[in-house]
Amino acid sequence: MAPSIILAANKHHTPRAPLAVLGYCLTQSQFLAPLWKPVHLTSKVYRHRPTEKLQDILVAILAGCRSLSQVNTRLRPDKALAQAWQRPQFADQSTLSRTLDSLESAHIEQLRIGHLALLKQYSHLRHHDWQKPLMLDIDATSLLASKRAEGSRKGWVSGHKNRYCRHVLRFMLAGYHETLLSLVFAGDRHGFEHFKPAMHALQRHWPWSRAQRQRIILRADAGLGTDSNVRYSLRLGFQILMKMYSGRRTQAWQRQTQEAAWIADPQHPHRWMAPVSHTWPFGPRVQAYLLRWQNRTQKLQHATLLTTLPCADAPFSLWDLYDGRGASEIEFRADKSGLKLHLRRKHHLTAMEAWVILTDIAHNLLSWLRSWCLADSAFAAFGPKRFAEDLLTIPGHLCFKEGQLVKVTLDANHPYAPDMASALHNMLKCFDLA
Repeated sequence: MAPSIILAANKHHTPRAPLAVLGYCLTQSQFLAPLWKPVHLTSKVYRHRPTEKLQDILVAILAGCRSLSQVNTRLRPDKALAQAWQRPQFADQSTLSRTLDSLESAHIEQLRIGHLALLKQYSHLRHHDWQKPLMLDIDATSLLASKRAEGSRKGWVSGHKNRYCRHVLRFMLAGYHETLLSLVFAGDRHGFEHFKPAMHALQRHWPWSRAQRQRIILRADAGLGTDSNVRYSLRLGFQILMKMYSGRRTQAWQRQTQEAAWIADPQHPHRWMAPVSHTWPFGPRVQAYLLRWQNRTQKLQHATLLTTLPCADAPFSLWDLYDGRGASEIEFRADKSGLKLHLRRKHHLTAMEAWVILTDIAHNLLSWLRSWCLADSAFAAFGPKRFAEDLLTIPGHLCFKEGQLVKVTLDANHPYAPDMASALHNMLKCFDLA
């Protein structure tokens, strides 16, 4: 006998039960209210308010949608997930797309202000002891775009030559796994040319005192370490730990350095440092060290590390501290692979900026989720990719009574279900909803 195939609506089942519980906590506690309060869109309201549509896009990012078209196949059929996020049903992808396309520069600034308000209220930075240094990683990446997209220009993209792209410059708090600010620029210039405008925007959103800036260490790779950018950072009062942009100057200094001046790293073989003894154009605050190491093909490579941090007795600790920026690069790549940042493209530059801001918000929500309920769990070391693909996608059933979530049943066959059940209990307690 052939099996019968029928259609039936299951209003209580969701393939993303943890994402539903997260949405229930955020909406019931008005957690996102500071984010949406400054945003004022004048578009007509038929079924969905503008901020509700922006929230739907945020949910799409957390659900790992590669593009808005997947909203219709992943989110709209999921009535249980929508109810948990206080929505009768998620908006259609065409409606969400038109909302993004309608955004103007003023709306982008409002969204940034909302994100800033959220950070100032919930960021780990508000508990930071300013007697201790704060590491601020600056990273640049390129996002591919179509030839006719606004702000799209031919530029350098990793793995591609002369591709149309836009540049993104991101400021991340090392150790806290939080993104303070991301800015989108046209792709026709080098990343170092966007450094000063980005720093200006950072100071406008985060007006730290000079005493606080003296406790902040700017950590960046050689792509941003031009002479002009270094001087600008010093003039603002920041500490620096970055590689120098000029490869020719590094090669010249390497040729002039005696072999006896190279110090071998006792902890890592095939790695050497040498202090630069030449006249230095940045004044006595900046120290320069030549770095030499063997790559995988046993070929020697060189770079120059610039720093204002005193570490004459243990210079290799500076190198190790610089290498710590690799964690921020991994998180940036995880936002691409897990939150699908690099796959989303919009013709309008403001629409693309909104995508990036909402991705930053999703990134920070997952970072805070780790401290809310996963700090002592098996998922404490998970990044954005594993959050989006493995944790938030545990299927289950939701039971509502008079609009309140009263029961969540996770699929016991999922390997993470037992630990995730405990984590969700901790999340509900954190929001006083248990």
